Amino acid sequence: MTQAMAPLHQHLQPVDLPLAQIYLDPNNPRFTDSDWAYIATEHWDKPDVQEAAHRRLIADFDVEKLRMSMEVNGFLPIDRVIVKQFAHDKYVVLEGNRRIGAAKLIGQYALDGSAVSPTVIESLASIPCLLYTGTDGDAAWVFQGLRHISGVAEWSAFNKAKLLVEQMEKDSLSLTQVGKRFGLTPHGAGQWVRGYYAFKQAREASDYINEVDERSYPYFQELFGRSSAPVREWLEWNDDKYEFTSKLNLDEFISWLYPRPDTGVEDGTSKKGDFGRRRIARRDDIRQLAVLMINEKDLFEQFRGGTDLEACYSLLLTRRFEEEAKRKSDPVSELFAAVEICTKVVGNVPYKAMKDPETKAKIIEALIKLENVISDIKP
Repeated sequence: MTQAMAPLHQHLQPVDLPLAQIYLDPNNPRFTDSDWAYIATEHWDKPDVQEAAHRRLIADFDVEKLRMSMEVNGFLPIDRVIVKQFAHDKYVVLEGNRRIGAAKLIGQYALDGSAVSPTVIESLASIPCLLYTGTDGDAAWVFQGLRHISGVAEWSAFNKAKLLVEQMEKDSLSLTQVGKRFGLTPHGAGQWVRGYYAFKQAREASDYINEVDERSYPYFQELFGRSSAPVREWLEWNDDKYEFTSKLNLDEFISWLYPRPDTGVEDGTSKKGDFGRRRIARRDDIRQLAVLMINEKDLFEQFRGGTDLEACYSLLLTRRFEEEAKRKSDPVSELFAAVEICTKVVGNVPYKAMKDPETKAKIIEALIKLENVISDIKP
């Protein structure tokens, strides 16, 4: 008869530990890829082993973002770090490596150069932990699995944006300040916040207030990505009022997300848009729309008229391919195009470049080579 597994809580004891006594797990389950090699217990506290684990966390697991948040909020004991003892006064992390990795990065000065608050430094002096006293050699896998597979539920994009806006409004924070609080860059925070206000406008002041729901929030957030600027400009975003000023274009944009049936239903009730039939299948497809607006306005108009976005974008790529093939097959035209570009570039050499002696010398050297080529061609 198989013996029942003992509940994990029986092997966990609350304990507060100095940060210096807590070591990153060099065998972190996050690290187990094809080139991973197990590191023996007696090497866990070696400086080079710890440095390698720290570098891996920073490079691949967004520890810098967590650090940015911690520099503002301090170490928050919302969830205790789980550790086990492996030597005298030395404990390895089973769950919470990212938090400990971020904490070990914090010094007197923050990433942006500002001074870190003494209260934040104080919060790092003693870390609330749970000490694992069991004997399971795979305990790290168990605890991380509980948290990341069946544990904390992921918030929706809308709820994350709503939290940022509520914090901004409640504490009169700037985008930079609220971003630092949640480990976001000012641009990242701005994308979440502006997307929230754009979504709110669509939900409260458009012709689709009965249709717009939280499923479409990521599309409004995407409008504030760098690649989506043409679409945002077409909607006439006003950054002072946090709203789109072209109501007609906004309603048209929403109609692509919630297309309404061409004919009414038989009982005479109003037509309602269906997100399941949206003409922009994925949020990233807004970038394709932006490319059409910039480069092929006729294809954008075809999309507005009902042609599938993917078909319009495919036609754009076909045109580009044909133009490139034509250019390669006509070297004379290619020469004229290159000469025209060269003339413009040389005629607009930045003043700053000519002020730097080394850069100036390289530019003159390149121009001399060009002059020699031109001399060989001219009669």
